[in-house]
Amino acid sequence: MSEIKQLQQVMEQNQAHMKALRESFRSQISTLVKEVVGSLQILTRIEREFQLSDSQIQEQREMINYHQEQLAQLRETGSVIEAKIAGLYTELSEHQQQIAVLNATLIETQSRINVEEKDLAEHQMGLQAQKAKLGELQSKLENRDAKKKRDLSRYEEDLAKAKEKTSRIRKDNPVADFLLTEGLEPPELDILAVLIHQKEVPVAEIKRIAKTPPAITTRVLKDMENKGILELTESDIARLIISL
Repeated sequence: MSEIKQLQQVMEQNQAHMKALRESFRSQISTLVKEVVGSLQILTRIEREFQLSDSQIQEQREMINYHQEQLAQLRETGSVIEAKIAGLYTELSEHQQQIAVLNATLIETQSRINVEEKDLAEHQMGLQAQKAKLGELQSKLENRDAKKKRDLSRYEEDLAKAKEKTSRIRKDNPVADFLLTEGLEPPELDILAVLIHQKEVPVAEIKRIAKTPPAITTRVLKDMENKGILELTESDIARLIISL
């Protein structure tokens, strides 16, 4: 009777150990999945920020082009006005020679000069305002370019860290590498936990432990054998063959 109790205690200990092992594997897989999902979320957010930044930069460039066109037009207009003023001064010089008889014409010409000079001053003020806006837009564009470079550098650094961490986990833990690649689910995880604990287990024992009908358990064992996880011997024993 004492041997039966000892056997029961050993079985209970084994079952508790198996349960702890399953929970540990599930916890590791859950943590790893959360880390990968977190990295993907960060990458997605950075990509959205890049797209928004590119759109804003394009808008600023279009605005700069627009103001540059206006600046060119103002310069052309200023040149025309300056030419007109030069011509009017020439006319004024000629009219001064005939000041006695052309006094009325002199007054009119002076008035025209005043108007043109006023227009020139207004255009010059507009030109200075456009130059100021152009400088401001160029400064914003430079700041956005610098921010984009910083974001790109941070994105590349985060991506490198995520790849390095995933590679290290897969290298240090072949089982985790296999789970990341194949994506095992119950009852495969339960069967794998039993085999990790005992290495070799009778198929009948696995069917008893698994929480699925025997036919499904048999099919899962075949699938796991095809995946190279275990070997089904002629004596109906399941043997773990992946390296731990």
